[in-house]
Amino acid sequence: MKHILVLALCMLSFGAFAQKTKNTTTSFWVAGACGMCEKTIENAVDVNGVKALDYDLTAHRLTITYNPAKISLDQIHALINAAGYDTEKSNATDEQYNRIHQCCKYRTLEQHP
Repeated sequence: MKHILVLALCMLSFGAFAQKTKNTTTSFWVAGACGMCEKTIENAVDVNGVKALDYDLTAHRLTITYNPAKISLDQIHALINAAGYDTEKSNATDEQYNRIHQCCKYRTLEQHP
């Protein structure tokens, strides 16, 4: 009986270990106009739960690997918005957008050569 109890506990702990949340990688559009934007966007999502990230300024795409048990995709979009940048899912408020540097004003791209 004692062996069965130990075996059952081992199986339960193995099951809990096997159900650990795996990292998820996704890619989505984020507005940006210059190298400063790239750095700001990457810094905004360099938080606990994010394992890897890269913003491609040319394609305006953020590729991010994160642990959904620690941070959600909605929270990632919110962090980017808080930094002043629009994403394919949500837009920064005017107040957030107005805090970014003048050369980063991507909503009026005609300002950029």
